[in-house]
Parts: sequence; structure tokens; C-alpha cells
Amino acid sequence: MEYNEEYFKKQANKCSLLMWTIINVILTVLYIIEVLKGGRTLPYLAVFLSVCWLPHIAGLLVLKIKGGSTGIYREFVSIGYGILFLFVLMTTKTNVTYGYIFPVACLLILYKNRALLIRCGIANILVILAYLVKIHFTTGFDAHTITDAEIQIGVTVLCYLAYVLAISHMQKSDGAMLNSVKADLNRVILTVQQVKNASHSIVDGVTVVSELSEENKDSTDTVVNNMEQLTENNKVLRQKTDSSLEMTNAINNQVKNVAVLIQEMVELVDESVTHAQTSSEQLADVVSSTNEMAALSTEVEHILQEFKSEFEMVKAETGTIEKISGQTNLLALNASIEAARAGEAGKGFAVVADEIRDLSTGTRNSSTSIMNALSNLEATAEKMTESITRTLQLIHITLDKINLVDTGVSRITTDVTKLGSNAQVIDTAMQEVEASNSNMVENMNQISSVMFQMTDSIKEADENSKVMQSKYVETSANIITIGTIVGQLISELGEGGFMTTEDIKPGMYLTLDFEQEDTTVSYRHQVENVRGNTIYAKILDTLPALSDTTVCKATFIVDNRIYCWENITPKETQNKTISFTVSGNPSVHNRRKYRRIPLFNHCTFTLEGSDFPLTGTMINLSGGGYAFLSDAPELKTSKGKKVLLTIEDYPLLEDWELEGSVIRVTDNNGMYIVGCRLAEDNAYINNYIEVNYNI
Repeated sequence: MEYNEEYFKKQANKCSLLMWTIINVILTVLYIIEVLKGGRTLPYLAVFLSVCWLPHIAGLLVLKIKGGSTGIYREFVSIGYGILFLFVLMTTKTNVTYGYIFPVACLLILYKNRALLIRCGIANILVILAYLVKIHFTTGFDAHTITDAEIQIGVTVLCYLAYVLAISHMQKSDGAMLNSVKADLNRVILTVQQVKNASHSIVDGVTVVSELSEENKDSTDTVVNNMEQLTENNKVLRQKTDSSLEMTNAINNQVKNVAVLIQEMVELVDESVTHAQTSSEQLADVVSSTNEMAALSTEVEHILQEFKSEFEMVKAETGTIEKISGQTNLLALNASIEAARAGEAGKGFAVVADEIRDLSTGTRNSSTSIMNALSNLEATAEKMTESITRTLQLIHITLDKINLVDTGVSRITTDVTKLGSNAQVIDTAMQEVEASNSNMVENMNQISSVMFQMTDSIKEADENSKVMQSKYVETSANIITIGTIVGQLISELGEGGFMTTEDIKPGMYLTLDFEQEDTTVSYRHQVENVRGNTIYAKILDTLPALSDTTVCKATFIVDNRIYCWENITPKETQNKTISFTVSGNPSVHNRRKYRRIPLFNHCTFTLEGSDFPLTGTMINLSGGGYAFLSDAPELKTSKGKKVLLTIEDYPLLEDWELEGSVIRVTDNNGMYIVGCRLAEDNAYINNYIEVNYNI
């Protein structure tokens, strides 16, 4: 049976209560019988019942209020029963009543309290002396009474002396035994603590080895797959090499043909250069002729301008003739008028006037004809001017185009010249390619020979990789067996009381599991303080309404283990915290192992004790931990430290900080492979991996 001090104190109080109750019942029955016989009165019985049962009831209240293991109750037993003993002894008519004290006094030995029995012994002697004083003043002493008094005092002193000696002996014996047990217990505790620490180290080591084994197994699987793929690729490469060799021979022949064709192209280009130079000279002549035509057109334009000017002058003169004709006509009219006035004398003048008039009329008619002809000539001249102007414009445009053609032909000449030069370079290069191609044919023959050797090496490496893979499988199975055995050992240590609240530290996470309508609902919290068996935790998830009858299960994540206490009653306190007290030993088991998904994302992390972020590359991720690669020198001594890590460009954990602790660091020439365990299992990550990663 497990030793529990509170339990044995409670049992001692129960035994005392039982004995006190039995004595009170017996005395009550005896005094009721005395009353029925007429030996005692009812008022006496009432006083007796008060003295008998009131201290007893007070003792029950103390047990109820202070608890069944309270040390105050033994004082109530000694004082309360002492008062009853004094009352009975003072009111009895027999001298054997003094023996009523011994059953309770013997029972007080259960408390193993030497001072209590000494106090009770002294009080008992005083009660007997008070009883003797009463006899002295009532009936007086005779020889028989004195003898009885001596016997009472002697028996009482001897009994209490024996009680005290017995307690002293038991205390010494218990002390020696306790010291021996403590020495053995200290050795056991030290051994168990060593076993416990070793178990924790083994669990951590097994976890690390298991993770490394899983990673190595993944790597081995990858190597095996790669070797198989490499074997297939090697076959393909061999085929391609043979094909390339054939193609190289064909290319060699084609290169020779191309060299011949390029030589012909060089000759054609030389002819093209000659033709281009001739075309350039011809275009230069065209440009010269066109320039002359443009000059002639300009001269024609000037002549037309002069013609137009002269035409304007003729037109002006014609106007003058018309004016003179009008005046002549007017003079003829005036001459006719004057001839009429002169009568017969003016007839000859009238004939002249008529002739002048006819002449004037003819002149006018001729002038009109001239004017009409000139008008037509003017219209024709304008049309000719417009045609010539348009012709000049076209000549200028043609001249510009011819200039552009001349420039283009010059460029063609230059390009063709360059082409000829480049063709010479190509010809030289092709000759070099032809030589290189011959070397390549020889190299391909050598590659073909090397490929046979590579094929044999790959087959051997493939077989070794498969053997290595089978060894990893066996190693993994042994690691699982070791982990199971150590897990059972840790569970047994937990059941044995060696896994306690002392292992729970501030910052650790816990969940409270409530049964609600046939389902279990979990609420996360974080430990803030531990005082004995009382836990104070910060509320992370809002709890349901709590009462004094609310019970749940508390699950603590302690490094790589889980501690569980059943039937706890949490109470919500101020500042969003809760408190609860655990009792007994927790059930202990290892944390689950989760599947890992390989990752290659960049990550940013902060190491405990460092204020600036570091960078790295993720290796893998699971619901219980992660691994990453970094060249930060701080990681060399980071084992056991806390890490806050953020994965970049990973939508699953966008803006999440993964809190973990470093459990392994591998130095690979300055690149550190770091494995971390999450502070608490992440079901969200695990579910995602289970659904989306099937390899």
C-alpha cells in the first residue's frame, strides 16, 4: 500500500472517534439503566448527557470543518473525554471508575505524540487527586480507601509511563526505520531520477534517431528511386549515345557537303558584290540625269512665268485699243452730229465720220476677238503651268526616291561586302567544325566505353542501396521497439509517482477536455505558475461556464511526454487565468509520431537569447515538429533552446509562428541541419499532411 500521511492521520482520528463514541454509548446505556433502577435522577442524567455528548459533537464539527486529518481533533478527544472522566469520577460511588480513562489513553498512542500523553497523564493524576480531595471532605479516609488511592495513582502513573516509554521506543524505532528507509529511498529516488532522466534522454534520443531514420529512409528511398531511374536513364543514354555516334558520322558528312556549298556561296557573293557595284554606278548616272531634268524643269518654269508676264502686257495693250476704239466711235458720233448741223456742207464730213465709225466698230470687234483669244490663251497657259508644276513636284519626289535607292544600294553593297567577308569566316569555321567533329566522333567512342563501366557501377550501387534500405527498415523497426519499451517504462514511472507536477514548468501548454453531449471538447491553455499540486494557467481558448461540479481531464505537454490527470475541477480567476488542483499520479505516455512532408521553402527564425532574425531553408514539417537548414553559427550550440519560426510563401501557415525547441543539430561543414519539436502537437498541420501527402 502506498504511504499517505493524510490518510493515516484521518484513520487515527476515525479510530479515536469510534472509541469515544463506543465509550459514550456504553456509559449512556449504563446511566439510563441506573435511572430506571432509581439509582440516578433524570436531572443527573440530563447533565451527564450534556457532559458526555456536547464535546463529542464539537469534535465532529471540527472534523467536518477542518477535515478528517486535522490534528486539532486529538486535543478535543483528550480534553472532551477528560471532562467526562472528571464528571463521572466525581459522581460515582465505586472506586474502579478511575479505569474508564485507560481505553482512550491507550488509543491516544495512535498519534505517537509523546507530549500529548504526558499532558494527558498529568491531567489524569490531577483528576484523581481532585477525586481524593472530595473523599477526604465527604467520607474521609480509612485503611481500605488509602490503599485504593495508592493503587489508583500507582496504576495511572505506571500506565502513562508505559505509554510514554512505548511511544518513545516507537518514535526511535520509526525514526531509525525511517532514516533507513530515507537512505534507501534517497538511493531509490536518485536511481529512479537517473532512470527517469535516462528515459527522457533515451526518448529524446530515440525521437532524434527515429527522425533521422525517417529522413535517412526517405533519402534512401529517394536514392533507390534515383538509382533505378538512373539505370533507366543510363540505358536511354546508351541508346542516345549510339544514336549520337551515328548522327555524328552523318553530321560529319553533312559538314563536308556544307563546306562545298559555302565555297559556292562565297563565289556567288563575290559576283553579287560586282553586280551591286555596277548597279550603284548606274544609279549614280540616273541620279545625275534626274538632277539635270530637274534643272531644265526649273528653267521651263521661269520661261512660263515670263510668258505669263508678257501676256499680261498684251492684255493691257488690248484694253488700250478698246479704249481708243471707243473714243473713235464717240468722235464719229460727234462728227455725224456736227455734219447734220452743217447740212449740205457737212455731207462729206458725215461720210468720213461714217467710215470712222465703221473703222471703230471693226477695231472694237477685232479687239473683242483678241481679248477672247487672249482669255483662252490665259486659261491654256494656267493649265500648262499647273501641269509643269505637278511635273516638277513628281520630278522632286522621284529624285528623293532615287536618292534613297542610291543609299540602299550603297548599303547593299556594304552588306554584300560584309557577307562575303563573313562567308569567308564561316568557311574557316566550318573547316574547324569539321576537324572538331572528327574529334567528337573519337570522344563519343570513348564515352560509349565509359558508359559500359558506368552501367556496371550503377547496377552495383543500386544493389547496395537496396541492401541499405532493408537495413534502414530493420533499424526503424528496432527503434520503434525501443521507443515502445521506454514508453512503457515512462508510463510505469508515472504510475509509480515519479512523474509529478514538479516536471511541469511555466510556458508549457495544456488542454482541458470536457465531455459535452457525447463528444469531447478541448480548450488550450498555457501554464503560468505551479504551487505544489495547484496549477495556474493562462486561458487561450474561452472556456464554457464553470461550476463547483464541473469536472474535466487535464493533459499537459511536458517535452516529449504527455501527463494526464482525470476528474479535476477548474476555477476561473482574474486576469483570464484558471487554477485547479491535481491529486494522485498522472498517466504518462509519449507524444505521437506524425508523418513528415518535405519542404523547400525559405524560412525566418528567432533563436532563444537572440534579438535578430535568422534565415534558413525548410527540410520537412509534421504535426509534432520540423527540420530546417541554415548556416547561422548560433545554431552550433542551440540544442535545448526555443525557436520561433515562420515559413515563407506557404499558404497553409501564412503569418503563423511555429514555437518549438531544438532537439538535434548536425554540423555539415558549416551548414547546420536542425531538428525541432513543437511545443504542442498541431492537428491542423497533421490533417493537412494526411490529406495532401500520400507518398
